[in-house]
Amino acid sequence: MAISYPYSLPDFADLLKISSVVWDIQRNDELSGSGDGRVWQAELAPPLWIGTVTLADMYNAEAKQIAARIRKLHGAQEALFLYDPLSIYPQADPDGTKLGAASVSVAALGADNASISFNGLPGGYRLTVGDKMQVAYGDRYAFLEVSETVTANGAGTTPVFGVFPHLPAGFAAGLAVALLRPACKCLITPGSYNPGTASGPITSGATFKVIQKK
Repeated sequence: MAISYPYSLPDFADLLKISSVVWDIQRNDELSGSGDGRVWQAELAPPLWIGTVTLADMYNAEAKQIAARIRKLHGAQEALFLYDPLSIYPQADPDGTKLGAASVSVAALGADNASISFNGLPGGYRLTVGDKMQVAYGDRYAFLEVSETVTANGAGTTPVFGVFPHLPAGFAAGLAVALLRPACKCLITPGSYNPGTASGPITSGATFKVIQKK
């Protein structure tokens, strides 16, 4: 069977034994300031999610398989989906059973281009600051973070709430929203992969970095 890109969660992320992760933002800003403490900021490009992943000790065979999958990405040529291990499910629904198979979609966009509302949620479902979501629009994927806690009404619709970062061009009402195992489309940062060191049957110290690909 031919390998397909970007790597799906079962083809890569689910195979990783992560011991630690740093999940953050790379801003692309130009700053200038004055002697009295004033600072001006110009956003040259939208911020990108970045991650530093450290893998747990594993048997050499497992490490070889992960290394082979990473090499098959051909550097930064191909992409993969990776979730934030701290945000696999919404905080108020830690195993995803409350949401179940509900079909969540974008109900409306805020006028500030940094807020959104959902419908299709179970009545009373809560989204908490820091929850993540994935939204496909065209052939691209947005990876967004909830910026304020909201609760859906009895019909499963939320009020408009803030998200980070700003909504990209092409966003519209009706798009499907993934709240369970939301993933960011990423590239392995060139030169960042360390396959680890083998000692006896165990490989330790494997690490890599990722950066969002839009």
